[in-house]
Amino acid sequence: RPIRAVDGVDLAIAPFETMGAQDAQLPLWDRHLARLAATAGRLGLPFEPAPELRAAAAELLVQTGQADGMLRLALVPAESALHTVMTSRPRSPLTRVRLLPTVVERGDDDPPGDLKAFPRRFYDAVLQQAQDGEADDGIVIGRDGAVLETATANLWLRCDGVWVTPPLDGSVLPGIARAVLLERASAAGLAVAERVLDLDDLHRAEAMAVSNAVYGPRPAALVGAAAPAAEVVARSLGALWPQ
Repeated sequence: RPIRAVDGVDLAIAPFETMGAQDAQLPLWDRHLARLAATAGRLGLPFEPAPELRAAAAELLVQTGQADGMLRLALVPAESALHTVMTSRPRSPLTRVRLLPTVVERGDDDPPGDLKAFPRRFYDAVLQQAQDGEADDGIVIGRDGAVLETATANLWLRCDGVWVTPPLDGSVLPGIARAVLLERASAAGLAVAERVLDLDDLHRAEAMAVSNAVYGPRPAALVGAAAPAAEVVARSLGALWPQ
């Protein structure tokens, strides 16, 4: 399905990955490439990453002065070919995230929630609605009232001493950071769970966090609520994140 035109060429749904860099290296590269390949496969796109792609990404980070920034790798179908496009930019200095539940309808032609791909119309609308309400990010609420994720991250709520995140039921992104945190929590004996969350959970949570592969876990709180429980997040989820 075409979503926009660039130089007269219609672009279809385009898979992409956004990665955090450290000293021009991309520690989670293999996980990102695996998810990108899986997304491309679902869309019927023939993606075979070139052996030199990782080195090219590192070179781009150095050349653009973003050695500790972020890199976006996108697969853009155009003119009967699949183009690999890489861009870089700085990380946000934001360390604590203010959240606002949003009411945005996902369009029938938007990619599903478990697919990381352009167009981002739905998530852009979620983010804009949140920013209009003086928040940093918006919480996606499902049609059934389930609390799902944010426009840019997976969501974690600490309920009764357990960090809980919504399950991978097709409505949320299978986040790279989410997977790392769940794996490391299991190995470390930290209480975590995957279950459906609702607005009651959101308002009774003892602490809140968001996670993505660029920033890892960051403390969060609803707009107008008490300051995020940063120490709780740092001692638990934060301690699991590779430095």
